[in-house]
Amino acid sequence: MEPRFYAFDPRPTRRALFVGACVLAILSAWALADARARGNAPLAVARAGITGGLMLAFVFAWHRLRPRPGWGVTLSARGVALARPFTGSQLQLSWGQIDSVRRLGRKEDVLGLFLDEGGRVLVTRHLFPSRTAFGELAAALEERKPAPRFDA
Repeated sequence: MEPRFYAFDPRPTRRALFVGACVLAILSAWALADARARGNAPLAVARAGITGGLMLAFVFAWHRLRPRPGWGVTLSARGVALARPFTGSQLQLSWGQIDSVRRLGRKEDVLGLFLDEGGRVLVTRHLFPSRTAFGELAAALEERKPAPRFDA
């Protein structure tokens, strides 16, 4: 089996985080202006702190979710290598460690890799550039490790 690479490129998610950070920056400035106009009102200062903290969290997530070389899921004859979105490390799973693969969620936009030891690894659709790319990865994993059939 030749290694197949499915790159993470969450453009819509990054756009939403950027727009959210801009809105939070405006809200922070508004709260600070309100605090200054009222003579250091504690509620306005708290509102500015909360929106400023959220803005920084959005900017951090926006930065960490940028596309990078080798950032994604690699399927090979030995197993699956998954890049972790926020840590920068890779999770290596052999095919023997994976018990089954199932699509989860109401829209089936989460791919669950259920492990023999009882754990699971979730891969969400929002990390991929399109539904098609996510569907191709899911089909390739389900082909190798089909979901168990539940017989009555």
